[in-house]
Amino acid sequence: MAYPVSQTWNDIVSGAKPHWYNTRVIINGVTYAQSQIMSISTEWRMFSEEQPTVGSCLSAELSMKMLKPSAQIPKMALIRPEVQVTNGTQTSEWIPQGYYYIDTREESKNDDNLPVISFHAYDSMLKSEQTFPSTQGGWPRTDIDTVKLIAYYMGLQSSASSTAGIDQRTLDAMTNGYSISAPIGYTMRETLGNIAAMYAGNFTITVENKLLLIPINGIPEETSLLVDESGNVITFGGDAISLVDTTV
Repeated sequence: MAYPVSQTWNDIVSGAKPHWYNTRVIINGVTYAQSQIMSISTEWRMFSEEQPTVGSCLSAELSMKMLKPSAQIPKMALIRPEVQVTNGTQTSEWIPQGYYYIDTREESKNDDNLPVISFHAYDSMLKSEQTFPSTQGGWPRTDIDTVKLIAYYMGLQSSASSTAGIDQRTLDAMTNGYSISAPIGYTMRETLGNIAAMYAGNFTITVENKLLLIPINGIPEETSLLVDESGNVITFGGDAISLVDTTV
């Protein structure tokens, strides 16, 4: 299921006129234009090792350098990169490219002696590193009810009965109804990994900030995206439109 884009986007990228991409980032609710961004890239891997594996919960990473803004950027602030495409006449909507939380930062100066700040950030999978807030009552649970609970504890949805924080493809794939015992002594990431292994796959977070189970036989063709120092989108293995054709 590709990320939904408008007809305008499709017309621009398939048209005869040259087209290019604009980038912006929203940090802690404040939007920063491409002119403030010196470089930005994201990295996502399907496997935790060089060889195909199952039972992993993989984090996407973001690296960014920008002119230091006057606004204070708090610890663990949320960074949301977005892209749009234009041909100079038509311009598309902004397409989200993930939710990332700042892990480290470093300040420096550029060649013009202007203050620069660099960030390294991870997506919401980082929140699954904690142990379950509670393992009392309700166990054993079905596999999908366990994933709902984890999505709730990770802050991806507002209740443990909701599926708002779970990608529809996960719900479609998890049909076996495996029984999950109380995960005493386990982190949420370990529990997700165990469930992923039951379905011969791995868990990741989509650009819409939802839990996605990808069975090993359902790996998407495009698994990485980059934006270069000029703000142009780069992908591996195809035209840049694949950036929005994948939700991982």
